Amino acid sequence: MKKIFILSSIVAASVSFQACQTADKKSSTTKDSVSGDTSMVNGNHVAGSEVVESGIDEAGATFLRKAAVGGIMEVEAAKIAQKNASSQQVKDFAAKMLEDHTKANKELKEFAVKKKVITPDALPAEDQIHLDEMKKITGVAFDKHYMGMMVTDHEKTVALFKDGTQNRDAGLKQWATKTLAVIVQHNEMAKKIAVDLK
Repeated sequence: MKKIFILSSIVAASVSFQACQTADKKSSTTKDSVSGDTSMVNGNHVAGSEVVESGIDEAGATFLRKAAVGGIMEVEAAKIAQKNASSQQVKDFAAKMLEDHTKANKELKEFAVKKKVITPDALPAEDQIHLDEMKKITGVAFDKHYMGMMVTDHEKTVALFKDGTQNRDAGLKQWATKTLAVIVQHNEMAKKIAVDLK
């Protein structure tokens, strides 16, 4: 009788332990929407817990998060440029950025949702501060600042998307390759306009 009681106690304890483990796993897949850190889940750093069931690797998830932040930055900076730029060439460039990056951001978000990867919907604080400072600049000074920023940002984005084209997920690879061609075009345009402004 004693053996049966001990055995049933062990079984009960292991079942309740399993239940706790399962609950922990479920809670760890919920993103912390308050934190700006894209690797934070419920206040803890994670290595892509939501990625496991989607089939996309952590490199792919990180690419999507970085690309999302970059895309938001491009759109928001372009909106400021359309108001504060003095050069028509810069305003036209900003209009193209707004159109192309809004489209790319929408595609990225749809792909990320399909792959169960949660991407940021807002900029990190330091990027938002930079945009707020840009709102105070106008005219030629703005044109030079914005175009200088566009050259730097697009150089980084080209490198990021080249990494994305190497990802093992076929869908991500295809989207990154298609979008990279547009970003390379933006980069060439930005360099030319930056030179014209000197």
